[in-house]
Amino acid sequence: MKHIGVDIGGSHITAAQVDLQKGEVVASTLSRAKVHPHGSAEEILSIWADTIKRALHGSEDGRIGIAMPGPFDYLTGICLMKNVNKYESLYGLNIKQELSDRLGIDVQNIVFRNDSEAFLAGEMRFGAGKGLEKGIGITLGTGLGTSIYQNGEAQDMALGINYPMLEGVAEDYISTRWFVDTYQLKTQNSIEGVKQLVQLYPSDVIARKLFEDFGQNLSSFIHGFIKRFEPEVIIIGGNIAHASEKFFPTIIQQLAAYNPTIQLHKTILNEEASLLGAISHK
Repeated sequence: MKHIGVDIGGSHITAAQVDLQKGEVVASTLSRAKVHPHGSAEEILSIWADTIKRALHGSEDGRIGIAMPGPFDYLTGICLMKNVNKYESLYGLNIKQELSDRLGIDVQNIVFRNDSEAFLAGEMRFGAGKGLEKGIGITLGTGLGTSIYQNGEAQDMALGINYPMLEGVAEDYISTRWFVDTYQLKTQNSIEGVKQLVQLYPSDVIARKLFEDFGQNLSSFIHGFIKRFEPEVIIIGGNIAHASEKFFPTIIQQLAAYNPTIQLHKTILNEEASLLGAISHK
């Protein structure tokens, strides 16, 4: 039976066959597509199914693990996304059944996993945390994903929206949205995202200060996180991780004061972590 790992984000889907023995994605089967998060249910489901079909390479004999953002009922496959600015046309639909019908694959061979969980599971088994027993995963992007790994299993913590911070919650201060909103507040100029800030970094003192402040925000959050879970390693992923050299020094300095034995790593596997982690669920 083929193992298919799938990573669904707010505007994309990636699917590929994975070799769990080797801990590798089969590159020749990799399939990607952009998805309009505000499209109709039929439009979204068609793109998802077509992308997975290409990874299957014409075979209906496959077990499919899908890393999916929340809110979502991961056991039943029912989409619960509402008021989250994506995939609201899917609210209440049984995505597991929908994909089973479209792919001709037994519903029992389709499993879902929280995307933060899948990322950390992949990194701990095959990537930056390999050989360690207890880790924290933080994904930095449109939102803030958090997960822990212990006793051989990853678990989503949803601290981004549940961890109080300053005048809101952690995600308000540790996300792309924070960068965009804060830069506009300080300069009256708009930016599209962190990638643009990286380009401005050499010549823009405010851009440099934002990365320093972001590092302080993330350090403060990490301090509370590690006090609760005492990890061996912290693994950072997500789109903002591509700019890690701009804020990692601040975190490393703070970690030295909190607990110098904890390792800090940027993701090694990138999106492959989620593809491997999605299908390696116990």
